Amino acid sequence: MKLTIHRGANEIGGSCVEVTAGNTRILLDFGMPLGNGLGGEFDESAIEGKSINELIEKKILYPIKGLYKDTPPQIDAILISHSHKDHYGFLKYAHPYIPVYMSAGAQKLINILNIFVRKEGRLQLPRAVETVCDRKSFDVGDLRITPYLVDHSAFDAMSFHVVYKMSGKSIFYTGDFRAAGWKEKLFDRFVADPPKGVDSLIMEGTMMGREAGKYPTEQDVLDRMVDILRETDNKVTFACCSGQNIDRIVTFYKAARRTKSLLVIDPYTACVLNAIKSPRSHIPQMDWDSVRIFIANYYGKGDVYVSKISDSAFKGLLPDIGRAKIKPLDFSGLEKKALVLMRGSMLPAIEKIPGIKESKMVYSQWQGYLKKDNADARRFKDFVSKYDMCLEHVHTSGHATVDKLKEFAAALNPERIIPIHTEHAELFKEFFWPVKILKDGEVFDLMAGGSH
Repeated sequence: MKLTIHRGANEIGGSCVEVTAGNTRILLDFGMPLGNGLGGEFDESAIEGKSINELIEKKILYPIKGLYKDTPPQIDAILISHSHKDHYGFLKYAHPYIPVYMSAGAQKLINILNIFVRKEGRLQLPRAVETVCDRKSFDVGDLRITPYLVDHSAFDAMSFHVVYKMSGKSIFYTGDFRAAGWKEKLFDRFVADPPKGVDSLIMEGTMMGREAGKYPTEQDVLDRMVDILRETDNKVTFACCSGQNIDRIVTFYKAARRTKSLLVIDPYTACVLNAIKSPRSHIPQMDWDSVRIFIANYYGKGDVYVSKISDSAFKGLLPDIGRAKIKPLDFSGLEKKALVLMRGSMLPAIEKIPGIKESKMVYSQWQGYLKKDNADARRFKDFVSKYDMCLEHVHTSGHATVDKLKEFAAALNPERIIPIHTEHAELFKEFFWPVKILKDGEVFDLMAGGSH
């Protein structure tokens, strides 16, 4: 049984791990990098129109035999841990006959995103995507695979236990996980009843070298948001966050309910929430009493999100969106306070809301995004400055802190720990033993215990 980290051995994002055992080869994630290797961000548009061979030569794609569209398939399966692009973004280059496995939630969120991005950036999932479920094992050739549902900022995220049936050797791939969200009980359940006999734990280390921050858990974020909504005299408070961070949206909804405020979301976020609703879930929906949908005129062309929805399979939601709509000028007549969820692309519409000067702007994403020297960060900070807004960072990470990584590893008690999804692989040696640090492209043989 051999494994190769093609990307992610010493960087955050772009995760891709190959596992070979007997006559079977699989990939664990096939992600797009976050960085360009030169200190800047990865430019997705720069790879459009490039051939697979060109991308391999530029070391953007990896020389994996039988993976790509231009060669006969020799990979038996691709397992996707969750719906963040740094874990699935290169799937469009894979041969369409290679089976892809992921959770139902991940499938829904990837398909939703296709409605709102440029045509060149869309990912057409294979028709026969295999849906994986928590702790329900399945076989791919000589491998038996068991998914484990984990707490992460991506909805329905999975880890994978991969066992070579002939020898019993196994690896556990964490994907991305944490123990600080509304699904933190999943972490507790896992450490209480982990899989046995794991040889190699491929464990994410995003938080290595990073501070946990002022708000360690989603509950801490909720408590602060309640205080903010109670303290402010302004009718409108803004919160900048991802429309696919479901835990955070639930947090904001709870804060709005506790303060008798409205939660205002945009049509894109409304579609995301609708796609993953279930009779047993407590995910806010557009037809709930305290939820409104922000509709605005963008650049004189109407609401850009409504326009995209009207040309999609979700056009049946438009009547519901219409019933829940709130337009910029409607805010001046509100009797309640409103918490408005927004993203940078919404700034031209947000500034049409009356009386936003000196409003509270909550930034609820990784603070590193704001420190980047790029157009999006500058545009956002200029907007905050223009309207004299009070900017506050209220966020908890989607990734496990070192103490939780230690608890996780202790429960599995593997023969070795292999870092991935980290910029500080060497730091693992300060907290774990034994640690095997691999380089991108290095083949590790579990049977021999060595690399080549």
